[in-house]
Amino acid sequence: MAGRERIRQWEKGWQENLAELRLRPMAEAVIPHYFGKYPVIRFKQDLIKPISTNFEYKSLAVITDWLLEKYFKKARTVYEFGCGTGHNLVRLREINRQAELWGLDWAKSSQKIIKKLGFKTAGFDLFKPDNKFKLKPSSIVFTVASLEQLGKEFKPIVKYWLKNQIKLCVNIEPISELLDKDNQWDKLSIVYAKRRNYLDGYLTYLRQLEEEGEIIIHQAQRTYIGSLFIDGYSVIVWSPKI
Repeated sequence: MAGRERIRQWEKGWQENLAELRLRPMAEAVIPHYFGKYPVIRFKQDLIKPISTNFEYKSLAVITDWLLEKYFKKARTVYEFGCGTGHNLVRLREINRQAELWGLDWAKSSQKIIKKLGFKTAGFDLFKPDNKFKLKPSSIVFTVASLEQLGKEFKPIVKYWLKNQIKLCVNIEPISELLDKDNQWDKLSIVYAKRRNYLDGYLTYLRQLEEEGEIIIHQAQRTYIGSLFIDGYSVIVWSPKI
């Protein structure tokens, strides 16, 4: 289940990656262990059994690189919220050598990894955003499968981002609103997300904010890639309306 009570599991998981930094090449050591857990994944509203190893992670990397290339190449300051092992920041550094990169996470083991990788870091709880932690003006923020843990409790972080006058927000998350309820595999993904208490209603809320003139949604699309149980890598890009 997702939620506040899972902090211990995240601490333990990232601690395992932290230990691997001493034993394996950085690019391999920072890959979260939940990738490759099952040999079957979702692809184009069906299930497949890939021949290549770590197909899910490699597919996500393609999606991530596409968005980083499109939106982050000229960014001056970037914050990843719920950064975990920092593997997305490692990819971003290859694309943008000049930006100030921050990895924010509530797990202390994550913060230790981020420091070892050479990025800036701080403790941050997505459930209770710390208004004392100020983002630099015109920053870009992004999340990859971290907002999913919030269930329906996503409004505080959205309000925090708006208050800090971010330039752009990029999310790669499970977005049930973009799935086809008439497709059996999509329907099962929606049911699974509900039972796991994953992100629920985020895009609907953003659309409401757009109607109210608060934000502009630049992109909202699914990528047709997911794990065995969930179509988890839809893309949303939005910005405050100036």
